[in-house]
Amino acid sequence: MRTQTSILLRSLKLVHVDRILAVSLVVYFVFSLFIWYCDPDIKDLSDALWFTFQTVITIGYGDLQATSVLGRILTVILAIYSIAVVAIFTGIIAGFYVEVVKAKGNEEVVSFLRTLEKLPDMDHDDLIRISERAKELAERRR
Repeated sequence: MRTQTSILLRSLKLVHVDRILAVSLVVYFVFSLFIWYCDPDIKDLSDALWFTFQTVITIGYGDLQATSVLGRILTVILAIYSIAVVAIFTGIIAGFYVEVVKAKGNEEVVSFLRTLEKLPDMDHDDLIRISERAKELAERRR
C-alpha cells in the first residue's frame, strides 16, 4: 500500500495534476462567462455554470442549449477540451497501474533472491518449493 501511494504521488507530481485541475477550473469559469455573455438563451450565471458543467461532464440533459453560433462554437471547443482532459487523466491512471504492477514484480523478485541466499541451508523439500516458485516467476515474466 505504501509503495502504491508513493507511486501515485510521484505520478501526479510528474504530470502536474494540480496545474491541470487549476487550469481546468479557470477554463470552466471563463467559458461559463463567455456563454452567458454570448448566448441569449442562457439567462444568468448559474444557468451558464450549469450548461458548461453538463458540457464538461458530457451529460447534456437538454434543459439548456446554446442557440447562438458563437455559443455553439464555444460549446464545441469546451467539449473537445474536456475530452482531452479526460484522456490525460485516463493516461495517468493507466500509468499508475503499470507502475504498481512493475513494483509488485520487483518485490517478488527481491523476495525470491533473498530466499536463494539461504540455498545452502535448505533441505530437499525447500529446494522443490524454490524450483516451483522460480518456474512461476518465469511464467509471469513471459
